[in-house]
Amino acid sequence: MKEITLNNTSKVIEFKVSNFSKKNLSTIKNFQKLVKDNGDDGLRTISSILGEKSLNSFKVKKSEFKTSEKLVNDELKNAILVAYSNIKKYHEKQLNGLSITTTETTKGISLWSDFKPIDTVGLYVPGGTAPLFSSLLMQAIPAIIAGCKNIIICTPPDKNGKINPTILWTAKLLGIENIFKVGGSQAIFAMAYGTKSIPKCLKIFGPGNQFVTEAKKMVTNEVSIDMPAGPSEVYVVSNDIEKLDIIAADLLSQLEHSSDAKGVLISQNKEVLLAIKNEINKQKKTLSRQDILNESLKNIYLVKAKNAKEIINFINDNAPEHLILLDDDFSKFIPYINNAGSVFCGKYSPESFGDYASGSNHTLPTNQAAKTYSGLSVKDFGKIITFQTSSAEGFFNLAPAVKILSNAENLDAHTNAVNIRDKYVSSELLNKPRTSFVKRSTNETSIFINLNIDGTGNYNVDTGLKYFDHMLEQFAKHGKFDLTIHSLGDLEIDEHHTIEDVAIALGEAFKDALGDRNKIERYSSSESLVMDETISKVSIDMASRNLLKMKTSKLREFVGDFPTEMFEHFFISFVNTMSFTCHIETKGTNSHHIIEATFKSFTRALRKALVINNNDIASTKGLL
Repeated sequence: MKEITLNNTSKVIEFKVSNFSKKNLSTIKNFQKLVKDNGDDGLRTISSILGEKSLNSFKVKKSEFKTSEKLVNDELKNAILVAYSNIKKYHEKQLNGLSITTTETTKGISLWSDFKPIDTVGLYVPGGTAPLFSSLLMQAIPAIIAGCKNIIICTPPDKNGKINPTILWTAKLLGIENIFKVGGSQAIFAMAYGTKSIPKCLKIFGPGNQFVTEAKKMVTNEVSIDMPAGPSEVYVVSNDIEKLDIIAADLLSQLEHSSDAKGVLISQNKEVLLAIKNEINKQKKTLSRQDILNESLKNIYLVKAKNAKEIINFINDNAPEHLILLDDDFSKFIPYINNAGSVFCGKYSPESFGDYASGSNHTLPTNQAAKTYSGLSVKDFGKIITFQTSSAEGFFNLAPAVKILSNAENLDAHTNAVNIRDKYVSSELLNKPRTSFVKRSTNETSIFINLNIDGTGNYNVDTGLKYFDHMLEQFAKHGKFDLTIHSLGDLEIDEHHTIEDVAIALGEAFKDALGDRNKIERYSSSESLVMDETISKVSIDMASRNLLKMKTSKLREFVGDFPTEMFEHFFISFVNTMSFTCHIETKGTNSHHIIEATFKSFTRALRKALVINNNDIASTKGLL
């Protein structure tokens, strides 16, 4: 154990990195070439070199998943389910906010960003001295929540060519079937380059030994990796002599990972620093991984600080992977912790909670990488794409500044790309087209709408509900509105969110395109529209008072894939969002005809109400 006394200049503890010999480097480069050049056969050659069982098939079979069910006891299953639930709950929250809703930076210039998952990701799950099914949970759950289509797992088999049953049971719980019996550096190379059996991955995740870590470094020109990984480390802050047993236990919980793991105790209390040695040695004798602990205990640092400020500076300079603020006054540190992987606050928050089941991710940056890296999260399994659109007005507002900037940098092609659009925008501004683009995103749906009120009835509609699509096509055709609607919704749960949110977004699109409602006809009624035995009549007042009165004949429960309980709800949502008054009455006996006739009659009345008459506002109040 090493002792350090801080002063005004904080000390940085240099991380002890495992020596990677020239011989090992030569071996791993040979493995890389074998896998890259020979794929599956290269993997079998490596197995022969390492004295491992040669496998005909690397992929885990369905029968092996089934067998694992019987080999994992119920107590362990229930504990994994607790961890699964908490990890899932925490990481689902991370998805919120990764996409940015539409922001108008300049009048008429709209920007937004969307989170998009990585298609194919590779997860490495160690299976050596301790099969880390917890690492499978920590990697796979955020990958699933992010929406990754293809999740590939590589994990080393035992000497008989079998995968630990707990890992298989956990994978089955997660719904992952693509598991391959390959470990070590060769697994990383297989996922980086792809083989006949193992798909090529776009990004590789997961902890491992020095060979795995080195292999991840070697393939960074081919694929992305999660983060720099090194031996585990824990920093404990405590001044309480009464907590010696907890301090020692927290330090040892990380030191048992590997011989090069690191433990640091920071205290203002000299008595704590003197007494901790005996407590560590006492607890060590009761633990099983003696060989590892005998080595890793050499990597304990006892740090004496004068005050809280020195402690904070020391923490931020060293950027620990795990930080435990043990004492009851931990809140005084929290606002000033800028660099750390994961922080555990108070005496009832052991680092073990974070490693297994509290919900946070235990894949964390080490060796001061927490200064620039975060712990593994949902965002690591995707990327952010920025979108933007400009109206004619937006172009007019922003173009002058862009021309000045591009000319100042002597990039005349940039200037020309703006200039060449001038003639188009001038024409549009004179004609003032009633168009809009709306993006509406919630936890349940993402909806994109392009609308031209003064169109010809062109449409492109895809909501995932065929009958609903058909009705929206009627909406566009009979209203002579040019309309594009694309919706991605949680249809696996219910149709409600998709139908409601499309109606709201469509109302927003009309409201935005219409503007101040000057010089429109305002009042309208459709002709009595008939479809065989059905007749429909709609009357509209386009004043900004939202009211819907709707009366229709009784409907069956579904028409196609459209739940008829959402029929009136669509019009309620649209009318309330666009804000106008509407009366609908439809009589008939055929449910299909009743719904379709209503959509046709409604949109015909809407078109009439929105006709430009170039007269004054149709109201004695002077506004609608």
